[in-house]
This record gives sequence, C-alpha cells and structure tokens, in this order.
Amino acid sequence: MGFIIACDFDGTVTSSDTIIAIMQRFAPADSQAILTQILDRTLSVKEGVTSLFNLLDSRERQAIVEFVCKEVSIRPGFQTLLDKAQEMNIPFYIISGGMHFFIDPILNGFTGIKDVYANHVDFSGEKMQVEWRYPCDDLCASGECGTCKPSIVRTLGNHQVIAIGDSVTDIRLAEVADILFTTDKLTDYAETEGISHLPFQTFYDIAEQLEEVVR
Repeated sequence: MGFIIACDFDGTVTSSDTIIAIMQRFAPADSQAILTQILDRTLSVKEGVTSLFNLLDSRERQAIVEFVCKEVSIRPGFQTLLDKAQEMNIPFYIISGGMHFFIDPILNGFTGIKDVYANHVDFSGEKMQVEWRYPCDDLCASGECGTCKPSIVRTLGNHQVIAIGDSVTDIRLAEVADILFTTDKLTDYAETEGISHLPFQTFYDIAEQLEEVVR
C-alpha cells in the first residue's frame, strides 16, 4: 500500500487564510460574524462559506483574483515539498474547501501537483453562488462538510494518507489520516483531542521529515 499526500490550501499552502483575506478586503462589515461562527464551529463550513460568498458581488471576480495573486503569500518551501514528493513517487493532491477561481491562479507555476479538488462559483447572478462539488459520502459522520475531504480521499484508492492542514476545515481529514502534519488551529485541535501529529511551520519542515515518516 503506497502513500498519497492530501494537502489543504487556505492557510496551509498559503501563509494566511485566503478566504478570510478576501472577506476582510471585499466584505469586512458583513463577514466577521460568519467567520467567527465557522471558526468556533457553531456554523457548518458549508453553510458558512455559502453565506460568505453570497456577500460578494459577482462583478468583483477579477478584482479578487488580482488581489489574492498580489497579496496572498505562499508558505515557504512549497515547491521543495512538491519536488520531494515527486522524487519519492508520492502523489500530491490539493483538497480545499476554497474556490477554483482564485486557487488556480495562485498555484499557477508550481509543478508536481497531481490534482486540485476545490469548488466552483456561479457568477451569473448579482452575488456569487458556491457550487459544492464534493458532498459527504455515507461514511462521513458530518454530512455538512461542504467539501468532504475524507470522502475525496476514499475515491483515490486504498492508500495510506499523509494529511497536511491548518484549521477546522481539516478536522475530518485529520481523523482519517495515517500521518498528520499540522499548523495553527489544527495543531491545537490535535493536541486537545490526543491525535498523533507532527507540527510544522514551513514546507521545508515536512520535506525534511518525509522519508523518515513513510518508513
């Protein structure tokens, strides 16, 4: 049985959460309460993110893309980790609750990503409407993931899963991971719940440990 890497995007590949940055720039007054409810888990990710993007004017699409490409930074060592995974023949997947329209431009130029699982947005109306493409399967206890990361992983075959994440949207993935790398709020969660994990700050940290953890 081989390994795959399932890596979150917002706040993991990026140094800060892209969706939070977008909301603080384009809908600061109306989004904060929703963001707080998502982060304290009183509102499901699916419901919360749907509400957040419904605050955004569809005409702002290009402005948002330009904003994230200019302002959102990539966590150091990302290409190094991608290169290491390729060297070790470990497929690297981005699995995100975010949206293709801003994720794909940010990832442009990086090599070694097997596939990107993210959501689409309908811009035909006045406000943005999220199109959730990856619902929970029958094995997911939540049923409200939005993008169900464990369900996606299960479609990728019988592999051992190296998960990389940072926040509440990665909790379900953390619960099914064979090896878990954490940062920020996901580290706090793993420590509280007694889940075995390896904290990291940069992708250089993970690249340096990868050969050892898959032995």
